[in-house]
Amino acid sequence: QLWPHLLDLQEAQGLTYTAIVLLVGIVLHNGIHLGANLVYWFFYHYEFEFIERYKSNDRPWPWIADPEGWKVLLPKSIAVLLFNANVLPIAVYMLLDHFGLLEAHSMAIEDLPTPLTLALTVTFFMLVEDCIFYWMHRLLHWKVIYPYIHKMHHTHGTTVGIAAEYAHPIEFIFANMLPTSAGPALLGPNVHLLTVFAWYVIRFGEALDGHCGYEFSWSPFRLIPFSGSAEYHDFHHAANVGNYGSFFSIW
Repeated sequence: QLWPHLLDLQEAQGLTYTAIVLLVGIVLHNGIHLGANLVYWFFYHYEFEFIERYKSNDRPWPWIADPEGWKVLLPKSIAVLLFNANVLPIAVYMLLDHFGLLEAHSMAIEDLPTPLTLALTVTFFMLVEDCIFYWMHRLLHWKVIYPYIHKMHHTHGTTVGIAAEYAHPIEFIFANMLPTSAGPALLGPNVHLLTVFAWYVIRFGEALDGHCGYEFSWSPFRLIPFSGSAEYHDFHHAANVGNYGSFFSIW
C-alpha cells in the first residue's frame, strides 16, 4: 500500500531511478543497523539472564576483556559503518549509472510481486549471495592478501552487532555489495524493485544476526535449512578459519 506513495514522491520531486534506489536503500540500511544495534546495546548493557543464556560463546564481551581497546575500536567501527553504508553506495551506484551499467528493475504497480513470487525470488537471491560471498570471503582469507584487507574485519575477535560491516572499503564493495546485488542484477527488469528492497532488509538483518554474539533459537534465520547461524560465524571470528558462508553452510 505504500508503494504508490513512493511513486508519487518520485514524480513530485523529479527523482531519477538511481536516486530512488539510493534513497530507499540507504534509509533501510541505516534504520535497520541503528535499530538493531540499539537493541543489542540494551542487551549487552543490562545482561538480562533470559538473553545472556543465548550467548554464542563463553568469552567476555570485548568492552570487558579490553576496556581501553574498546574505547578506540567502538568509535572507529561506527565511523567505518557510516562510511560504508552511505559514501560507498553513492559512489558505486553513481559510477555504474554514469557508464550505463545500472539496469532498472520494474517499479510499476501492476508488476508488484505476489507473496509466492516474492518468497521464491528472495530464496534465489539468498542462494546467489551465499555462493558469491563464500568464495569472496574465502579469497580474502588467502594469506597473500588477508593482512591488507580482511584482517580489519577480524579486529573484532568476538562478534558484536557493530562488527557486522566493520570492513575495508575494498571488502565492502566486493564481498558485501557485490554478492548482495548479484541476484537482482541477474534477474534485471524481471524483478520488481520492491522485491529488491525486501531482499535488502533480509540481508541486512542476517548480517546483524550473524554478528550479534547471541545464538537466538527463535531467530527466523534458524528456520533456514542448512543455516549458518550466529554460533557458526562466531567460530569463524574466534578461529579465523572455516565457516565462510553467510546464509547457508552448504559450501
